[in-house]
Amino acid sequence: MTHQRELATTAALALPGFVSSTVRFHTAVAERLGVTPAELHCLQLVHSGATDSPTELARMLGMATGAFTRMLDRMERARLVERATDTADRRRLRVRPLPDRMTELTGLYAPLAQRLGLRMGSFDRRQLSALVAFLTEGAAAADQEAAALLAGEGEPVREKTG
Repeated sequence: MTHQRELATTAALALPGFVSSTVRFHTAVAERLGVTPAELHCLQLVHSGATDSPTELARMLGMATGAFTRMLDRMERARLVERATDTADRRRLRVRPLPDRMTELTGLYAPLAQRLGLRMGSFDRRQLSALVAFLTEGAAAADQEAAALLAGEGEPVREKTG
């Protein structure tokens, strides 16, 4: 039992390092594309098919609609995305990624994706199932906690004095 507890502690302690490395990687990709990390995140949401609705993208990014509109303006000038009329409802706009920049984005992510894919290829079915469950449940927990923080729930962090 001690071994399992030690392993769980080691995993929990490794997680912040993994997150920091991932943030550094995304920041480097954003710099290479000449965009901010938030613009890269938006581009990834659109490219992944999470949503193409400007309102939903603003919500997912935790941005006010006015700030999001300004960000979309910058992304259009950078030739990352375009606004297009919704074919089902011409009153609505959709955000679409531009193919040439998606090719560039894919190329920047390919080496890391290949390295991680090779590592995951060595996992057995049970390990992969545990990884998927952890990532899925972890993302849901992070989303819930972010929503609570943004809603002003919980105690604010205060500096110690004295």
